[in-house]
Amino acid sequence: MSRSYKTKTIKTVAPKENIIQIPDVVSRVKKAKIAITTPAEIPDIIGSKFFFIFICVFNLVGLYTVMNLKKTYNFLKNLPIKINKLYINKTRKKIIITNKSNKLKLFDPVTNLDKSFEKYIRILINKNFPHDSIFGEEYKDKKGNNGFSWFIDPIDGTKKFIIDVPTWANLIGFCYEKKPLLGLANFPELKKFYINDLDKSYLFKNKKRFKLKTSNNDSFKHLNIVANFHGYLSNKDKLKIVKKFGSALRLESFDALNYCLLAEGKLDAVIECNLKSFDILPLIPIIKNSGGVVTNWGNKSINSGGNVVASCNMKLHKKIIKILRPFKD
Repeated sequence: MSRSYKTKTIKTVAPKENIIQIPDVVSRVKKAKIAITTPAEIPDIIGSKFFFIFICVFNLVGLYTVMNLKKTYNFLKNLPIKINKLYINKTRKKIIITNKSNKLKLFDPVTNLDKSFEKYIRILINKNFPHDSIFGEEYKDKKGNNGFSWFIDPIDGTKKFIIDVPTWANLIGFCYEKKPLLGLANFPELKKFYINDLDKSYLFKNKKRFKLKTSNNDSFKHLNIVANFHGYLSNKDKLKIVKKFGSALRLESFDALNYCLLAEGKLDAVIECNLKSFDILPLIPIIKNSGGVVTNWGNKSINSGGNVVASCNMKLHKKIIKILRPFKD
């Protein structure tokens, strides 16, 4: 015996919102007077509703993050003008140099300008992003409550700074849950700065913006590699590494500028030992968004610092890692 149900037509109308315009009649469905949904089907319906809500919330969170990053990017892009103005004012005063190291044979200088830079940058960050964490080289950590954090190296290359070599830089990195998102490398004396957004990396110089792209070179015959082991390796291990790379390797360093030249395509790789997180975190997104690769010598994350290798492309990176891996410890 067949069952029949009285039916009626339901007209569904979209809400009058100005976000997305949908035709007035979205659908026409026939609804039975008796529910014919079986218990086994209920979880699927609940799951579908949950998935729909999840997608909506995810998109809203994503939009919120992108909007926040736009504000952060603009903050970083405008920072060099303010820092450079502070630098001009402070250099009229005497530079005071202190050795931070407790070891007699180790010179780890810090100047009063290092502290002035970091203090000023912290004030600006606190004013614009009061809930973010701040980690700097010269002052105590500030713990935030939203997962966002800033890493500051007020003067990267202090040894160069105190002898008037103009390659020193201000490094500021922005992270979420310890993942580097944005970075700034400002060179006051060279009158230029490097920065990245979510997709690309750029050089700003003479009021012009240049998009950065790493080299596609992967041949050891034509490589241009710079390295600085910072006293980390024995002379025996240094010699082994130099022999492996041959004439492609030069033992010199211009600190952060090396990595920026890599992002420009002017260097093919940079190898360094014993870097702190402040030294490398701000540079990671600039390198990656220009097409480069950066890890530790074991091909793992370098976010916490350590022995660094940055390469212009993945093919070359694998070759360099193969040489360095035996020395990673």
